[in-house]
Amino acid sequence: MSLFQVGHINSLRVLRTVSIGAYLDGGDGTDILLPLKYLPARGVSEGDVLDVFIYHDNEGRLIATTLRPYISVGEVAWLECVGTSAAGAFLDMGIHKDLLVPFSEQNRRMEVGHRYMVYLYLDQVSGRLVGSAKLNKHIGNLIPDCRPGDEVSVTVAENTPIGWKCIVNNKFWGMIYHDETDVSLSVGSKHRAYIVRLREDDKLDLSLQRVGYHRIDSSAVALHRLLHQNGGILKVGDKSDPEEIRRICGMSKKVFKQAAGSLYKDRIIKISDDKIELIIK
Repeated sequence: MSLFQVGHINSLRVLRTVSIGAYLDGGDGTDILLPLKYLPARGVSEGDVLDVFIYHDNEGRLIATTLRPYISVGEVAWLECVGTSAAGAFLDMGIHKDLLVPFSEQNRRMEVGHRYMVYLYLDQVSGRLVGSAKLNKHIGNLIPDCRPGDEVSVTVAENTPIGWKCIVNNKFWGMIYHDETDVSLSVGSKHRAYIVRLREDDKLDLSLQRVGYHRIDSSAVALHRLLHQNGGILKVGDKSDPEEIRRICGMSKKVFKQAAGSLYKDRIIKISDDKIELIIK
């Protein structure tokens, strides 16, 4: 029985040490070389279990490394192109072997020094790791198995006029609308987010803040604290510019109005067009 997966982190047992490194037990009689340069500084002994990433070298041999890659099979990442050849482009994936993105998997010719969002898959014929920038081949082909309020992991893929297009759990497409985010985002950044709704096109609307009462409560607490820190008055209100609210309060106008409304209902503040004020300081 095979004990490892190519393109993933595996926990494998040391079979023996040799002058060029150590051999690990891959199961089914498969010995996998961990080269000397990847051995832990403390050294290893027979029977030790190591966490290693498995890939094929240029000769097709299985190699283990203790380096941590930027991407594993079934994941997306924002990687830099470090070279090109007749076969395609090579992207830095955080280990000593670069990731090949064939021309057939590029949307446009990749250039050295530029970064690209790619999906990593295992070629079923060669068994080698391959990158693809044609994300729609791999993302969004399943109906999301999630519901509003669920926490998810997102990778920001693109800034669009209406918001940030994201890849959710490495499987689905989602959107964080510009008026829903209170933090600065960038392509390639990874965040924890929450499902707001599942759209009819099977894409997800997202928020970086917990939806529903949890979100309002946390924002109301933050706004209440900010009022106390500023003498009980903040010069922002219902008519204030969204960017001014974001600058002063660190939240979108929509979230601000929800938080202020929560405090108002509890008779903690009074609200006017251009300011909010604590009733009891």
